[in-house]
Amino acid sequence: MDWQNLKNNQQDWQIFKLRSELIGRIRAFFEKAGFLEVQTPLLSPALVPESYLEVFQTELKDKLGNSAPAFLTPSPELWHKKLLAAGSGNIFEITKSFRNTDLGGRFHLPEFTLLEWYRTGADYFDTMEDCQELIRSAASGNKLFYQGKSVNLTPPFERISIIEAFAKYAGIDDKTLFDKKSLVSWALKNNYRISLEDDWEMVYNLVFLKEIEPKLGFGRPTIIYDFPAEFAPLAKTNPKDSRVKERFELYIAGVELADAYSELTDPIEQKKQFEKEVKLRRKMDKLEHPVDWDFIKALESGLPDCSGVALGVDRLIMLLADKTEIGEVVLFGESYVNN
Repeated sequence: MDWQNLKNNQQDWQIFKLRSELIGRIRAFFEKAGFLEVQTPLLSPALVPESYLEVFQTELKDKLGNSAPAFLTPSPELWHKKLLAAGSGNIFEITKSFRNTDLGGRFHLPEFTLLEWYRTGADYFDTMEDCQELIRSAASGNKLFYQGKSVNLTPPFERISIIEAFAKYAGIDDKTLFDKKSLVSWALKNNYRISLEDDWEMVYNLVFLKEIEPKLGFGRPTIIYDFPAEFAPLAKTNPKDSRVKERFELYIAGVELADAYSELTDPIEQKKQFEKEVKLRRKMDKLEHPVDWDFIKALESGLPDCSGVALGVDRLIMLLADKTEIGEVVLFGESYVNN
């Protein structure tokens, strides 16, 4: 929303009053629960390697003209886990984050506001409970009306595993889902424009985006959990099924709102995952950046069992304000597209 629109449409200031109130409710929710609010850097000399993200690079210069690369953080995750290893206990942060992808989409901006929190002595089922209570608190009630439809926020939210969702919405059983040849065959029979050479992850994403995601979060919020291991390099493996990891996403009215894990605390396994992600980034021709190996040192020093959540504040405001474009609820958000 730019200044000219606000000048000509004074009623739109209500969106940003709502935004201010919402951030206040979020902060009050975590303070009441005894979480420590932290502020961490937006610039970092090294990052966690994540193959699905593209990042922004800049340079830091000294008085002699020497320079060193630095990167805008796509989330405060690496900082938070170091604080947890240092003994912070439960923490939260409301911060700007940066991802160089999907410019112009309804739900994406390169710069966005992220709420991230970590609860120690917890797993992803515990943070499902946190999400339920936070959303109710943010909405100040048990109902949310979005685009003419009512969403019931009364707990418990719907919970469905990835395996259950593929069976329910696409008729794909778990054997087909986790076998590349079988999944590709299913997709070809259902008129997906793919080839036999396409990798499993790409086909999975296509099917998920078309068959599963549009069905999530209508009537009541949906928590979809136990994602394939390939899509959660920083999460713990589910002890009952090594094909999946303890990760969930929260959806409301088809909008992905939050992403959460039972955090991986094993430094040896995490290092292996980092090395794998570095190779994937090179294969995908993503910007190469230094890996934050200090993160591994933090794990080696002892990261407590914990679960972390990243929630898109702008998307939550979009839902509460009943808007369809994320740029409508971010001051000067439209400038990324118009300029």
